Amino acid sequence: MYVGGFRKLFDYKGYVIEKVRLTEEVAQVNLRRDRRFTLTCPHCGAKMGKNRTSRQTARDLPLGPARKVILVYEAIQGRCSTCDSFATIRPPGIPEGGQATWRLMSFVSCCARFMPLSRISKLLPVSTATAYRWDKKVLAAELPEPNLDDLEVLLIDEKSIGKHHDYVTVVLDGQTGELLHMAEGKKKKSLQSFFDRLTDEQKSVTEAAAMDRAGAYKEVVSEQIPKADIVFDKFHIIKNYHDVIDEVRRQEWRAASDENKGVVKGQRYNLFRNPENLTDQQSRELEELLQLNENISTVYILKDKLRKLWKYVRPDRAERHLEHWAKLAKKSTLEPLKDFGSSLLDCKDEVVNYFRHEITLGPLEGFNNLISRILHRACGYDDLEYMFLKLRRESLPKFSISSPQF
Repeated sequence: MYVGGFRKLFDYKGYVIEKVRLTEEVAQVNLRRDRRFTLTCPHCGAKMGKNRTSRQTARDLPLGPARKVILVYEAIQGRCSTCDSFATIRPPGIPEGGQATWRLMSFVSCCARFMPLSRISKLLPVSTATAYRWDKKVLAAELPEPNLDDLEVLLIDEKSIGKHHDYVTVVLDGQTGELLHMAEGKKKKSLQSFFDRLTDEQKSVTEAAAMDRAGAYKEVVSEQIPKADIVFDKFHIIKNYHDVIDEVRRQEWRAASDENKGVVKGQRYNLFRNPENLTDQQSRELEELLQLNENISTVYILKDKLRKLWKYVRPDRAERHLEHWAKLAKKSTLEPLKDFGSSLLDCKDEVVNYFRHEITLGPLEGFNNLISRILHRACGYDDLEYMFLKLRRESLPKFSISSPQF
C-alpha cells in the first residue's frame, strides 16, 4: 500500500512507515528504524551502539472508522560506552512501558475532564481502569508543582466529599485561585502538612489567611505564620447568624398555639432574605409574623443591624459597631442569641481583620461547588491523590496538556 499520505500522521523522528494494514475496525501501522539516524544516548548525548532489537506495540489515536490503531515498531536497546549505560530507544511520544502513545493518553485525559471515566469506552476502545490509569499518569506528568512563593493571602476551608461525612482540607492561593493543598480530614494535622512544605522565607510573605470560625485551623495558622492576620469569613458569620434565627424560629413554633403555628411555619427563608429581595406576598407574610412574635422580631431586627457591619470601611468604626451589636445580643433573653453575641466578642479581632484585607472565602466556596460537580460526575473518588490532580487542573484554567518527546 502507498503510505505517503500517512507520513504526516505518524511522523516519528528516526522512524519510517514500513507497512499499513487497514480494516473497518483496526488499523496497524508498522514502523522501522530509519538507518540514516544514529542512535544517541539519552543520558549523555554520545553515539550509542545497538545491542539488540525487539518488536513492540503501542495503541494510538483512532484513524477514520478504525477505532483501534496499533503501532508495531522496533524497540532498540543500545549501549553507551561513554557513560556505560543501557537505554531503549522507541519512537518519540511513546513513554516507557509502551502501552500507548502519549497523544492517545492525553486525549483520554482530555475526555476524562468532561465525562465520567466509564463513558470513555463509548468513544474509544479503552476500559474504565485504563482510562483512570492514563488520566492520572498524564496529569501527574504535566501539571506544574504548586507555586509556594509569594503567597500573600491563603484561603482555608474544609469540604465534605462523602456520604459518611468524609472531609478534606483545602488551601487556595487567595490571589490566583490556584489549588495548593488538599489533605484528608479537617483536623490540625490536615493543615499542618501544608505548612511543613513551606520554608521560613515563604511563610514570612503571607499577610492574611481567611477561614471559617469553626475547626482547628486557627491554632495551626497562629503557630506557623504568627505575623499574618487571621480573617474570619463574613459569609460564614452570616450563615452562623442564620442558624441562630432558625433556632429561635423553631423554638417559637414549638411554643406557639395551634392557631399561630401556621404563621410561623414556612417563614424560614423569608427571615433569611434581605428586605429588598422579598416579593410583596413574602413581605406581608413576614410582617404578620414579626407583629405576632416578639422574639423572632428581635433576631430579625438584629440581623439588619449585623448586616450594616459589612458596609464600614474603617476597621475602628467596624469594631465599635460590632461591640455595640454584641452587647445588644447579650442583653437578650434568648440563649442562642446571647451565645452568638459572646462568640463574636471572643473573635472580634479576626472579624475586624476583614476590613483590613477585604478577603472572603467566596472563591473557595465556588471551588467547593466545582469539587461537588467533579465528585458527582465520577460517583466519588477513592484515590485522594487522583482527586487532587483533577481539581488542581481545574484551578489552572490556562493549563493545557502538551505532547512531550520521550
